[in-house]
Amino acid sequence: MGHTAAAIHTCPTSGKRVYLSTAVLLTLGLVDLVATLAWLQLGFHEGNPLFAALWRMGPSWFILAKTALLIGPVALIEYVRTKRFWSAEIGTWVAAGSYAYLWVGHLLHLPR
Repeated sequence: MGHTAAAIHTCPTSGKRVYLSTAVLLTLGLVDLVATLAWLQLGFHEGNPLFAALWRMGPSWFILAKTALLIGPVALIEYVRTKRFWSAEIGTWVAAGSYAYLWVGHLLHLPR
């Protein structure tokens, strides 16, 4: 394809690439999930009303929803990457940057 974005892994059987932007976005999402679970176990509260309701239903529902709302958009981005590579690459970095910005903002507002 001739795209010069950073691929961090190429699958030996399918030849599909894993791009750094996607890995960063997924890592942020998983760190968010694990940290949120830890904070909820420590007695903090979920600020998002949807996820607060899911947490009250049980950790499994919360984890399932958080995971689905991470994997779904990433799958869509990866599909778009096959059609409009640079749009998807830029969009992935914008999403990762926005996620990181929000996450740091939440960290700065944690009680000390």
